[in-house]
Amino acid sequence: MDSLQAEVYTALSGTGYTVLYMYPQGEMNVPCVTWYESNNREYGQADGNEFVTEVEYTIDVWATTPEATATMASAVDTALAALRLKRTFSYDLYESDTRVHHKNMRYRALIRLDEQKIYQ
Repeated sequence: MDSLQAEVYTALSGTGYTVLYMYPQGEMNVPCVTWYESNNREYGQADGNEFVTEVEYTIDVWATTPEATATMASAVDTALAALRLKRTFSYDLYESDTRVHHKNMRYRALIRLDEQKIYQ
């Protein structure tokens, strides 16, 4: 079972925004980025061993305006594309109870870390 969690965290931290794992509990300070690994499954085997792993990461950007979430999403997209992760989903949301805008995004890749290969 391979994972890119460390690489994803480093890439997100490079955007300049506060990065949190999962969703913040209690009072949320925006702008911020939250993330977690939402899928990690065996994609292929060779000789009875896992050969390729499929990983998916869920990223949310949180801000006070939709324009700010768009700017943040662009920075996140650039950072994760540099890792060769493919964006598979993006959706704008508004939390009316807290008056916070956010964009939910998902990124996916097929990886083989023993050879340092990332496939889309």
